[in-house]
Amino acid sequence: MRRAYPPAVLGKDAGRLETAARKIADIGIRPSLKSNEKKIFDRIDFQFPLPKRNDYFLNFYAYAHEGRSVVVLPVLSLKILEDLATAYAWLFYNNYSLSTVDLYFTMLQHRPRRKFQNVTYPPLLDALGIPRDALDNPQVDKLSLSFRNEAFAFILLHEMGHILFRHRGYDEITKAQARADETQSDRFALNVLERTGTPPLGAVLFFQAQFYSMPHKGEFKSEDAWQDYLHKRSTHPLTGDRLSELARYISGPLADRRPNEKVIWKFIGQGLTTIIGILNDVELQRCMKLVAQNSPMEILLPRKQVASLQMNENCIGGR
Repeated sequence: MRRAYPPAVLGKDAGRLETAARKIADIGIRPSLKSNEKKIFDRIDFQFPLPKRNDYFLNFYAYAHEGRSVVVLPVLSLKILEDLATAYAWLFYNNYSLSTVDLYFTMLQHRPRRKFQNVTYPPLLDALGIPRDALDNPQVDKLSLSFRNEAFAFILLHEMGHILFRHRGYDEITKAQARADETQSDRFALNVLERTGTPPLGAVLFFQAQFYSMPHKGEFKSEDAWQDYLHKRSTHPLTGDRLSELARYISGPLADRRPNEKVIWKFIGQGLTTIIGILNDVELQRCMKLVAQNSPMEILLPRKQVASLQMNENCIGGR
């Protein structure tokens, strides 16, 4: 992905993305923190590195260094999240299928790089045919900004949760404990967002991108092989259990605490439930993998066609 987003491109956006993240942290998050949480927050150093070789392109993390807590928000990851928000906003506003976004990340996971033009992964907006003036439409711009800020806020709070609860590094604990820590940090992030009145819709977009670009159940030959991966190799996969807990908490206690926005919170919970359905649908996962590997790149361009029908036709053709 460093070729898709080279240093010269990221360098132009680095300062702007850092400013946006810090503004969300200082103005959007800090005033809603409790006193003990503010003490933790004020001891956090934020870092915004440019990508290094073999960096995962959606990688946010926290660690301790010389008595200080550090939250790392790589510029590449922030840029891809911002582009993701723009893509969803433009496609949604123009009533195009959103499934092309999911398929793009599936291609990054499963399509050999040699099958891309110039042997280079394409930038998200270019691959999806999003026009360069997409944000000139005030409504698209407003929706995109909302998605981006919600995603940034959730990630910032999730990483802060690891620091607040003094979670240890993944090499020091069991995989089961690591997944429990992820769930605890998820809930902390949601609690603070609820205090601010910020629906975590952008977080759902982030989870979707993560799911389609990470190993999932459909890639494994058996249930035993999948469970072996979960318990021995993976620290924080998007399992049905983790997302079910998120969906239940958002649709239940959080929605009840926000009666004026209850509909939107339940809508977000339903969005997570949809992802859970895909997590449990091994045949659909294998179908998307087949389409991603063999379809022409034009399949990613904006389309009105119903996503499930398009996917089914391509799977049948691929077989």
